[in-house]
Amino acid sequence: MPPTAVKKTTKPIYRTENPFTKTSVPAIGQKHQDAILDILCGLLEPLGQHRQTHHNPSKGKKRKLGGKQSSVSAVNRGSFKMDTSAAVDDATPPPAPQLSNHVLIGLNTVTRHLTALAQKQIPSQMPLDKSQDDHRSDLQILNVTRHAENDGDPEKNHVEMRSDEEGAAPPKDHYAPLPVVIIPHPTPSASLAHAHLPTLIYISSLDTAQPTRLVCLPSSAETRLASALHIPRLGALAIKKDAPGAGPLIQYIREHVERVECPWIGEGLRAEWQGVKTERQTS
Repeated sequence: MPPTAVKKTTKPIYRTENPFTKTSVPAIGQKHQDAILDILCGLLEPLGQHRQTHHNPSKGKKRKLGGKQSSVSAVNRGSFKMDTSAAVDDATPPPAPQLSNHVLIGLNTVTRHLTALAQKQIPSQMPLDKSQDDHRSDLQILNVTRHAENDGDPEKNHVEMRSDEEGAAPPKDHYAPLPVVIIPHPTPSASLAHAHLPTLIYISSLDTAQPTRLVCLPSSAETRLASALHIPRLGALAIKKDAPGAGPLIQYIREHVERVECPWIGEGLRAEWQGVKTERQTS
């Protein structure tokens, strides 16, 4: 007689869940993803071609070779002593395409720009009721810190902070609005590096007529975008307002991609009781 199968019993497990409405990132159809990627790569290819042609590769591997490379002889060194001005003129690369000043490349660069835009949208101080605290007239409710690039110079960051304190205005388009932010990840909430972007994008474009659109492309798009720009990897990309040649791309994205919604921000500011939200699971 065959043994009878033991039926495994399950029991429900309950846990509390966040009562606020989660951030919603609009889904993009495969057809629109392919169209956006094709237009974007065509727009970025001149930047990659300029970088490939006129930017010298990193010399990091040269140190590893050490003394394996033979030194240039004195005769050869003497042959290089010619008109230095002519050599400098020949080595001077042509200027990069104008689009390079209107494109933000890299996750840190995009995050820093969005942070500056968000800082303009939300006041840094808010008056308090005098009955609550007679010794303090203001409450700091938001302190947005600057993000430094991975290869940034600390001294440069200090100089930028001092110039802001002295009232020196940045260039006109330094913190221009960003109509489009593109990331090669389909689900930002599942990526530790990209999880902050939807909320930051929503806050940075609260009072704008055309909110910033977040375009989430599949992970496979990173290889194609990085190849178009001639860089090893790409974590995020943003296009500034009035970028030359980017008008059709921005218009297409605005027509087919909805804006990011963060209902929990308004719910949290209202300071209302949201009740208890539970989630049921089985073990």
